[in-house]
Amino acid sequence: CSLVLSMFSLKTTSNGPNVSLSVHVCVSKACMATLGVASMTLLFTLSKRQGWLSSTKSGSKFVKSSCSKSSNESSNAFLDATNPKDFQEWGKELLLWITDYRDKCKSLPVISRVEPNYLQKALPLAAPETAEGWKSIMSDLDSKILPGITHWEASNNFFAYFKPHSSYPAVLGEMLCAGLNVMGFDWIASPACTELEVVTLDWLARLLNLPERFMGGSEGPGGGVIQGSAGESATVVLLAACVKKEKKQPERSKMVVYVSDQTHAIAQKATMILGIRCRVVKTSFENGFAMQAADLDKAVEEDVKMGLTPIAAVATTGTTSSCAFDPLVPIAECCKKRGMWLHVDAAYGGAYACLDEMADKFEGLDDVDSFCVNCHKKLLCPFDIAALYVANRRPILDALSLQPEYLRNAHSESGAVVDFEHWQMPLGRRFRSLKLWFVMRRFGAEGMRFHVRNGTVLANYFAGLVEANPELEISVPVSLSLVCLRWK
Repeated sequence: CSLVLSMFSLKTTSNGPNVSLSVHVCVSKACMATLGVASMTLLFTLSKRQGWLSSTKSGSKFVKSSCSKSSNESSNAFLDATNPKDFQEWGKELLLWITDYRDKCKSLPVISRVEPNYLQKALPLAAPETAEGWKSIMSDLDSKILPGITHWEASNNFFAYFKPHSSYPAVLGEMLCAGLNVMGFDWIASPACTELEVVTLDWLARLLNLPERFMGGSEGPGGGVIQGSAGESATVVLLAACVKKEKKQPERSKMVVYVSDQTHAIAQKATMILGIRCRVVKTSFENGFAMQAADLDKAVEEDVKMGLTPIAAVATTGTTSSCAFDPLVPIAECCKKRGMWLHVDAAYGGAYACLDEMADKFEGLDDVDSFCVNCHKKLLCPFDIAALYVANRRPILDALSLQPEYLRNAHSESGAVVDFEHWQMPLGRRFRSLKLWFVMRRFGAEGMRFHVRNGTVLANYFAGLVEANPELEISVPVSLSLVCLRWK
C-alpha cells in the first residue's frame, strides 16, 4: 500500500485567482507485477471513489478533479499563511512588538489583574473556521493576551522568585530553533544539533570553571547535556543512581535520597516519580540554612540500621529561600564513604561560578557526580536550557538507553557519536544549544561575567539602602544577587 501511495505526485497549477489540483499516476507493467493484484485493486478502487478515474476506449486514465469554491478559498488562505513574504513582513512586526513591549511594560502593573478564566470569556468557543489576518491576531495579542501577562522579563519592579534574563540574541536563537525545526534525538537526525550542544556546553563548563571531568570533549566518561529543567535533570540522575544501586539491592522501595529542608521541591518530586523515599535533613539559622555533613551522616546511619538503602544526596549551591550554599567538600566525603551519588542543584547559583571571587563557594566540585545550572535564570537565555553535567555518563545510559529498530543506524552502532536521546526522558529534542551559542558569541565570556557580577553589585547597593532604613532589616546575610529583608 505504501508503495502504491508513494507513486502519486501532486501538482498544483494556478490560473489567476482559481487553484485546481491534478493527480497523476504512472504504473508500468513491471511495476504492476511487482505490486500484485491486491495493491492495484486498492489503487483503482480509491481512484474511482475519488472521481479521479474515467474510462475511455484506450483504457483507464486519471483526469483533473476540479475544486469547489470553498476549497479554492481554503487553498488560497493556506497559501497566504505559508507565504514567505507574509512571514518576513509580520516577523519584523513581531520583533518590533517585542522591543516595544519590553520598553512599555516598565510602566505596567507587574502582576496581571485579570480574573480567573478571563480568556475563556474573551475568546471564541472554537477556533476560527476561516483564516484570519495578522492585524486581527496582533490586535488580540494587545487587548486579550497582554493583560494576562505577569511581566517576569522586562519589568524593573519584578522582585518575586529569581528573575529570568532572556536577552535579544537568545530570542533570535529561539526563533531560529523554531525555523529549522530540528528533531535532534540522535546524531544522524542532525549532526550539527548534537555537536553544537557538546561544544557549547564545554564552553559553558570552562566559563563556570567546572572540572575537566564534566566536559564532553575530555578523554573521560563525563559530559554535558541540555535538559528542559532542573527538575528533569534531578529525575534523570536519581534514576541513574537507582539503576546503579539495583545491581546490588533490587528493592527500590527501600532506597532513600537525602535533601535538606531548603532543597527545592523538584528533588522530592523526582523521588515521587521514581517510587523511592526522600529523607529531609533539617537546617538552622546558626548554620546559614546550609545542610551540614554531620547531620546528613547521622540520618544515613539511622536509615541503614532500619534496613534502608541510601543511594543519593542532593546538595544545593544557592537555595531558593535564602541562597544558602551547602558545603560540598564534607558532604562529598560522606557520600563517598556511603557509596552514594551526589548531585548538585546549582539551578540559580551555578551561574556565579564564573566569578573568581566566588570560587570558594564551589569548592568540592571535583568529587560530585552531577551538576545542574539553569541558563534560563542568570545566563541570559530564555527557558528552557538546564545544563546538566555528569562525571560519568555510563549510569545514565544504563538507565535510559533503548534502541528500537527504527532508530538504529551505522553511526550510533559504531559508538563514535553521542546520541542524546539516551541522556533524557523524552525521545525528541529541540536545537536549544543555538540560544546558548548566540548568547556566548554575542556577549562573550567577558560580557556574561559582567552581567552576573553586576547582579551582586546591585544587591549589595540595595542592601545598603535597607540597612539605612530604620524600619527595615536584613533577615539573612546577602548572598549572590538575593536580598532577604523584613519589617522590624
